[in-house]
Amino acid sequence: MLIEPLTGQTNTDRFRVGARNDENICQNDRGKKAAYTLAEVLITLGIIGIVAALTIPSLMASYQKKQTATRLKSAYSQLLQAIKLSEAENDDITGWDFAQNGWFDRYLANHLKLSKSRFKNVNEEDSIPYKEISGARETGLRLISGRNSSIYTLLNGVDLIVVNYLNRGGSDIAVDVNGVFTKPNQFGKDTFLFFINNTHGLYPPGIYATGECTPPVEGHPGREYLKTTRCYRYGCNKEGRGMYCTALIMEDGWEIRADYPW
Repeated sequence: MLIEPLTGQTNTDRFRVGARNDENICQNDRGKKAAYTLAEVLITLGIIGIVAALTIPSLMASYQKKQTATRLKSAYSQLLQAIKLSEAENDDITGWDFAQNGWFDRYLANHLKLSKSRFKNVNEEDSIPYKEISGARETGLRLISGRNSSIYTLLNGVDLIVVNYLNRGGSDIAVDVNGVFTKPNQFGKDTFLFFINNTHGLYPPGIYATGECTPPVEGHPGREYLKTTRCYRYGCNKEGRGMYCTALIMEDGWEIRADYPW
């Protein structure tokens, strides 16, 4: 075995030392490559910010749509259950007297867990204004005139706006899924209309003929009619009042689809 004259190291020892030095250099090189410059960090954060700005609004809208449809379906189910329970006490709905003042208190209120308050007239200073799905203020619906309407609040915060009496064998119920004191208070967005009468029970406007409008097929008018009809501007579109949006959501299996005027 050869011995270096000055160091006393063999060639093998020298080789091992060199290998360790090379390993240390490689580790240092790897450490240097793992670090990021400030410019790289800023670019990465900028990209993340852009992606978030593009995706978060879409995710929020999707969540709001899902929550809206879920709360609307829940209110509808609770009302249907209340009707069934009431029919056991007050006979079939075909014989209910919707023309009497306080019909909701007599037939349904006792079968729902709720509280009651008075709906303020739209002409009063502290009124609760409602809008069409178009964005214009809704002024033609007797339900929100406040003269004969009351607010019933369910345990989950959903409000039912009910006409105390109408002289036509039925009445109107609006479901405000986030409560009357939370905006936007807009039909087709957070507020949805139902009819209830002796003939059809509880149902969304637009599927049966009325004195104002007649659907192409009684009971099953189809999505296109609910979206595009110009009858009293009830259609569920950006230029409409949004009264038929309830039927559209039910037609779509309690979903708010991509072509819905959200």
